[in-house]
Amino acid sequence: MTVTLNLPPDIERAFQGEAQARGLSLDEFLSEMVLPRAEHVVGQSAVAASLSAQLVREEGVPVLRTGQPIGISVVDETLDRIRRERESAILGRSN
Repeated sequence: MTVTLNLPPDIERAFQGEAQARGLSLDEFLSEMVLPRAEHVVGQSAVAASLSAQLVREEGVPVLRTGQPIGISVVDETLDRIRRERESAILGRSN
């Protein structure tokens, strides 16, 4: 993503100096400043979504509705774990 910032010249010089002192480009320096805040905001959104989740029964099966899709990696990991547990049960091994 590309963003244009219109900063006062003294602020721009200060940021440029700090970036150079750290061996970074101005873009890298600003990204380091912005990304932790973005991760915080994204994390809050995920928490808000999970708080609005509803547990409902569909055809007698509990279903958690979050309004968010489940990632394919979560599905794959869950299916792998279920398969390993089933295999262990069939073979008489404990987990």
